[in-house]
Amino acid sequence: MKEIMDILSENGYESFVVGGYVRDYLLGFTSYDIDISTSAPIDEIIRLFKGRGVSYKEYYAYHIEDGEYSYDITTYRKEKKYKKNKPIELEVASTLGEDLLRRDFTINTFAIDKDGNFLDLLGAKKDFDSRLIRVVGDTEKKLTEDKTRILRAIRFFCTMEFDLDTKILAFLDKYPHYLNEIPREYIKKELDKIFESKDYDKFFYIINNYRISKYLDITVPNQIITSYDKYGVWAQIETTLPFTKEEKKKILNIKKIINRGSILFSDIDEFNDDVISNAAYVLGLQNRLKEMKDFKNLHSSIIDIDAGIDIFLKYVKVDDIKRVYKLVEKNIIDGSLNNNKEDIEKFIKDL
Repeated sequence: MKEIMDILSENGYESFVVGGYVRDYLLGFTSYDIDISTSAPIDEIIRLFKGRGVSYKEYYAYHIEDGEYSYDITTYRKEKKYKKNKPIELEVASTLGEDLLRRDFTINTFAIDKDGNFLDLLGAKKDFDSRLIRVVGDTEKKLTEDKTRILRAIRFFCTMEFDLDTKILAFLDKYPHYLNEIPREYIKKELDKIFESKDYDKFFYIINNYRISKYLDITVPNQIITSYDKYGVWAQIETTLPFTKEEKKKILNIKKIINRGSILFSDIDEFNDDVISNAAYVLGLQNRLKEMKDFKNLHSSIIDIDAGIDIFLKYVKVDDIKRVYKLVEKNIIDGSLNNNKEDIEKFIKDL
């Protein structure tokens, strides 16, 4: 990052790290996507970094991949016209301040210069300190020209412990149908991020209060039970949003176990751990699952007991299986019990 900014500076251009990277840095999050805004014209950016990345001249942008980091270097610009949530008409801006005006929320307008100094030209610090998500400029204009900003604001509300500005909530109340104009793939991606957080209950509070679930193509039950990961949440929701084949399979398997209402030992062999864990969370069977896994992992370094899980399950409660298994093992070692299926079954039955 500093090397890129030093090159721009050495050639007479100013540059600043802006956007989500700065916000995440202040929040203590790790980010690998870095936006750099500069006074350098796009042709100069291409010349200075020729061969290191890919140019997108129509957007005044140059993209560089460097290991795990991704850099987008853009000339200061203004967005003049939008179509389908995308800027289709841009022009060069003169200053960083003009460039920042095109951004979505004030908390994304912090900037850092090449020497590590922070700049706050649009009151970002006040909103950051107040934990407030506020639109830059006119709320209705910004959210109407790019409807994805509506859902992004909700995601920030759910994942960063920030509150939504009253103007955003008023817009959501007045224009919920604008959510219909967000691509379904984008909705799925944003909801994934929300469900991966631990505050997704805030999302369900919003959609219930503002009656927007139908615009997001989700049908939500009265209660969403805390889950192991995002797939456990998706398994409780009805939707036709786009999922990969693997995701669909995982969610269907979780639903299969949930609908049965119990976890079988065969499930542990058949399904991945996250499938079983999500089902256990929704069913409230986390402790039962732990007992079942403990039993599955029981091994003796001395003997191999000639009795399968089915024999124990026939006569013993899941919670007692580990204790009974150890008792069978001890009696076999002591010589008071023959290590064969018939004798072991009789021993367990008579306990």
